[in-house]
Amino acid sequence: MQDRHRQLILGLIVLFTILQLVVLFVFGYTPYPDSNGYLYLAQESLQYGEPYPVSSQLNEYPFLWNIGAINITALSLALFHSITPLLVLYALMKGITAWLFYALTDKICGSKTAFIALLIYLIYPANYGENTSLLSELPFMFFVLLGMYLSIVRNHSFLGGIMLATANWFRPMSVIFLLAIIIFFLIKWRKSIKLLLGYGVIIALIGFCTMHRTSLFLYQAKTGWMALADYSTNHAPESMQVREHQEWNVVQKDSAWQSIFFDWLKDHPKEYIQQIPTKLVNTYVSDNVNMCTFIPDKADKEYMYEEVSMQTLLSSFPKLSAVQWLTLLNLTIYFFIVLSALASLLYFKKDTYLLPIIIIVLGTLLLLFFGHGEARFHIPFMPFIIMLSALFINNKIVHE
Repeated sequence: MQDRHRQLILGLIVLFTILQLVVLFVFGYTPYPDSNGYLYLAQESLQYGEPYPVSSQLNEYPFLWNIGAINITALSLALFHSITPLLVLYALMKGITAWLFYALTDKICGSKTAFIALLIYLIYPANYGENTSLLSELPFMFFVLLGMYLSIVRNHSFLGGIMLATANWFRPMSVIFLLAIIIFFLIKWRKSIKLLLGYGVIIALIGFCTMHRTSLFLYQAKTGWMALADYSTNHAPESMQVREHQEWNVVQKDSAWQSIFFDWLKDHPKEYIQQIPTKLVNTYVSDNVNMCTFIPDKADKEYMYEEVSMQTLLSSFPKLSAVQWLTLLNLTIYFFIVLSALASLLYFKKDTYLLPIIIIVLGTLLLLFFGHGEARFHIPFMPFIIMLSALFINNKIVHE
């Protein structure tokens, strides 16, 4: 019976991966603004014959973007003169991520919950088409879940730390998952030390290699203070001046944005706190971003998000396009996942609930206090929200 169950799991994940490839070749590249930005910087890096960030461009960059996402794009262009092989690789990584998610859930929550969680993950429309762009979330989550799998399931904490640091190279949010694993380990301090050592080794390797080229110790993106200065301080003119300052490098600009934000915060603490509920709503109000994959003529759209935005869906209902109906279906599943995840807290048990709750709570707090509120930002937490949803279904429906 166990062999048949494993074959079923493997078959579902292989089908899921094949469908990722089908979506890629049927609907093509999705030109998100950030994805196009990564592509431009990758092409620029090849022109200068240097990885990103290019040493001679440090004063030209307005900020330091996601280093790993840009450099892996440059590698695909260098090897194949195309990003299609990278998008195919991302499809395979998405499939492996599904398996890692299943294995992690099985270890923490048991086989029944893991199977339910995998089914939700596979039927959720937002999990299709993510590999049609160069956005950083997909490789980030691949390395995060690989790191968690190695640390928690396979007991290889040092390798797990290496994978988490690699994820951080793609998107600077790995500290959330690093802290969550350390808390999950509790008194198992040897595992935590190995995890931190692996993490530190890769941070040092990336930082010192970049320092050798640029004289700056750079190992992750630097966009947070810029976003806070722009969004929390109502697009202060000083922030734009920093962006255009030709005599400052990216580190100096980042420090200037940090100063702008804290100078504003000293005089506006109440306004800062009042922004938090709106950020929370904007972060979790929808999960429509990946639906852009299926928009016809998306390359020609001036504002691609508009067709699948909440405002457009409300104003157009019930006269919706095929993509909008798919988006509505996705929203329905998303709201069910979130509500059932919240309801699952009624059955709280430390061993099964601790890890996903820590990740969701710490990640949300990070976004509320250091982010600006955008639906795309909650994507790294979705596997763990699905995990809680599966726990609710298993406790409420299957057992009862």
